[in-house]
Amino acid sequence: MIKLFTQTSCNSSRKARQWLRDHDVEFSEQNVGKKAPTVEELKHILSLSENGLDDIISTRSQAYPEIADQLPDMSFNETLNLLCERTQLLRKPIIVTENKVQIGFNDDEIRKFVPRHIRRLDFMQAMINAAEI
Repeated sequence: MIKLFTQTSCNSSRKARQWLRDHDVEFSEQNVGKKAPTVEELKHILSLSENGLDDIISTRSQAYPEIADQLPDMSFNETLNLLCERTQLLRKPIIVTENKVQIGFNDDEIRKFVPRHIRRLDFMQAMINAAEI
């Protein structure tokens, strides 16, 4: 099952939600402003990311300058606890399954969350359309 971590005021979160709905992809949504991700959820997201904490911390957040100097001295668990307490520091949306993650909205990359059999059908239809031209 796909889990979508969003924030109400985030345009990219709205785009991701709408894209998933438009493509009939089932997902559960968690607004991190109302319910923060758990440390275990963040560990799972990080286990699937390429660059670890750098992938999920929003350096453009208004709260980032307040903690930027402290981050290098914090332990991994302290950093995760901070991200759970101050979710505005997380990049959004975060789309995650058991073995896939996407941080932020990217129209091309989000396609990996469409089930493979549907992607194959779409590909076959595109090939048929191209042959007709």
